[in-house]
Amino acid sequence: MMVYEIHSHAQIQDLQARSDELGHSKDIQLVNLVSLESVRIACESYELLCPVIEEFVFLACPELENLSVVARLSLEIQMLEHDVLPQLKVQEAKLEQGALEALLLMKNSAIILLDLRKRFMLALGVLLAEDDLVLARVKKLSIMLKDTADAVLKGSFFLIGCN
Repeated sequence: MMVYEIHSHAQIQDLQARSDELGHSKDIQLVNLVSLESVRIACESYELLCPVIEEFVFLACPELENLSVVARLSLEIQMLEHDVLPQLKVQEAKLEQGALEALLLMKNSAIILLDLRKRFMLALGVLLAEDDLVLARVKKLSIMLKDTADAVLKGSFFLIGCN
């Protein structure tokens, strides 16, 4: 059995570039995702790796589902960063239509983040998940987002001084 240890996005790109070579082998081959160099590019890593794994019967990657969850988590955080927060800043603390939509998106993101956290915990296993710093930060972020959105929507908190 051949094992490919992946430590970076560049190694996933190399694996994808050699996909023709991988397809000719009848031996079982395992892709072991040891680490990701960045959560921000988890989507790109998943988009490169998934087709390679799905294309070949003798190629497997047990961590592919975990990478899928991290990729979705990355997309959700990027959506908050690039779509929701700028929309709130532009509104200058006025609860106009755009700000209300952004707050509802923020609340939905909080719910999605909690769901993705649960899926990732299950994939990691409870013992490993208890010590995972990323999971703790995701939980903290999602609770903060939900509490802030709820407080503003109820009128008990105002967005002042957003830069």
